[in-house]
Amino acid sequence: MDSDILQDIFPSPRATPLPVNVSDGESEGPTLALQDVNYYVQYRTGRWWQGACFRQQHVKRVLSDVNLAFPAGQVVALVGSSGSGKTSLLDVIAHRTSGTVTGFMTYNGRRCTKDMMQQRMSYVIQADRLLPNLTVRETLTYTAYLKLPGYVMRTRIEDTVDSVINRMGLRAVADSRVGGAVVRGVSGGEKRRVTIAIQLLKDPDILLLDEPTTGLDSFTARHLVTSLQQLAKQGRLVILSIHQPRYDIVKLLDRTALMCQGQVLFYGATTELVPYFTELGYPCPTYANPLDTYIDVVSIDRRNMDSQMETSRRVHELHEAYSGSDLLADNRRKVAEQVNATSPLVEANAAGSRRVKSPGWFRVFSTVTSRMNLNLYRDRKAFVNRCVLLPLFVPFIIIFLGRLRNNQNSIQDRIGLLYQSVQVPPYVGIIHAVGLFPQLRNHFYREGLDGLYTSSTFLLSYTFHILPFVAVSSIIFSSSLYWITGMNSEVDHFAMYVAVAFCLHLSGELLAVGCMGVFQNPQLANSTTALLLTASGLLASGFLRTTQNMIDVLQYMGWMSIHKYSSEILVANEFHKLNLTCEKNPQGLPCMTDGDMFLKKYYPDALDNVNRNFELLAVFTVGILFLAMISFKVVGLKILQ
Repeated sequence: MDSDILQDIFPSPRATPLPVNVSDGESEGPTLALQDVNYYVQYRTGRWWQGACFRQQHVKRVLSDVNLAFPAGQVVALVGSSGSGKTSLLDVIAHRTSGTVTGFMTYNGRRCTKDMMQQRMSYVIQADRLLPNLTVRETLTYTAYLKLPGYVMRTRIEDTVDSVINRMGLRAVADSRVGGAVVRGVSGGEKRRVTIAIQLLKDPDILLLDEPTTGLDSFTARHLVTSLQQLAKQGRLVILSIHQPRYDIVKLLDRTALMCQGQVLFYGATTELVPYFTELGYPCPTYANPLDTYIDVVSIDRRNMDSQMETSRRVHELHEAYSGSDLLADNRRKVAEQVNATSPLVEANAAGSRRVKSPGWFRVFSTVTSRMNLNLYRDRKAFVNRCVLLPLFVPFIIIFLGRLRNNQNSIQDRIGLLYQSVQVPPYVGIIHAVGLFPQLRNHFYREGLDGLYTSSTFLLSYTFHILPFVAVSSIIFSSSLYWITGMNSEVDHFAMYVAVAFCLHLSGELLAVGCMGVFQNPQLANSTTALLLTASGLLASGFLRTTQNMIDVLQYMGWMSIHKYSSEILVANEFHKLNLTCEKNPQGLPCMTDGDMFLKKYYPDALDNVNRNFELLAVFTVGILFLAMISFKVVGLKILQ
């Protein structure tokens, strides 16, 4: 779509809001105003294998000419069937869109920017992204350290957490684990309240909630909306999307917006809902829930063509009726008052007037790392698996190889052992990442969208979190395998073996993490990472086929593989100064009296390049971490609902 048409929500200075007669009076209290807001997303049609260049591109209008004035101190409900645009409208308000937005949006006389909304607004997404092994109090405390300014002392943070716990009615479960799919914890309604409590830690002016009552029983849903009403009475603006609310919940809603296909068909006081539609010829039956009735009225029935055409005609008539109604005229007047009251000077200082000094990087880093550690320590199975999964491969390798000898046959045995030494650690790293990282990644997506920290900080914290476990498991694996199989008995050689196993183990996990920054499906990331490591081992190790016999292209590709340098280190480490006997000469091959003859023939530069290879091994390990950071940065934060 033409960029002149799809301007940003913050238009150029030449753009002029709708005129209004400000003498009619100003709105009381702060108001969030949306004027002529449209939201467009691009999509492609056609077969996926045709690629972006050959698939036709279309533009879909998700929101159409939305004009809404949300006054503070009220609970406003966005109501409509699935696909009506409720969540999209919340995303526009929160500045979390993936398309193009046009129009004006102001709050309390200030033009809304992403930075300003992050300071004043909190957004409760539909899914509860919580770490299952932390208690409710720990969950809120860790988040408070990320949200509150760095100068806030521990006692103040604890007081803030206690206040939020009391406000959301979580005192009885404050020291209970949150729980998850496997770990039993608090109930679904209590998890919802924990998610809301997280967003209340910074005392927001605007609270957005996407389907907060989904999956809750009627009592818990009513209790939750009652809590939101109490928050609104304290001067906050509460906007929530909701479907199928009970009538006692409907009575708690101050204002309601009925939506269909991105258009607003009614916006006003909830008490005006029945009179408005009754005047249009759609009375509410006696003893019926008004919202249930009018959600059906403003929805399109797509079960067959006739019903779709009939309901589409009805929705069009309702839109035309609302477009000419006094409700919309009054709403447009209030919106225009707010937009025209926006001062350039106030607009320039909007973010700074409310900005809360963020905690320092080291505090964020240490908080995220500490939280990961505690979450893992509480999970006994995952914790033990972290330490012993790699060493569990040792018995299978020993059963297969036994103890190494010093004859000609042992050359092949050593090659097989070294091949396992460079392949097993990174594969185990993949297993750990696929099993444990997705939960942390989804948790990061929520906090990253809240602006608490960046993907680089998250990945650095994750790396420091796994380093002790990678080190312990690599040492146990190397100690048992190295000495039981009878490899080179010098201590410095053993230390080099441990270092290689550590780097490979860490690199395999970080590579899987990077793939999970690109692919949301952990199994797809698992397959991709395993394929890359398999290709790397085949092309560059020289254990399955000597690299000198490969075509030039494959040899060049081997230089870009971590297995080339790790394999050369281990070969030089094991075969240098190795004495071999010639009792039996397999298949009539020339006898090799020592390991250096083997090195000279198959790995001629390995011994001279040990230091260089270690440097490159470290560079590859750090480089994979940076590639993971780049993958998260390029793909961006996912909005998980």
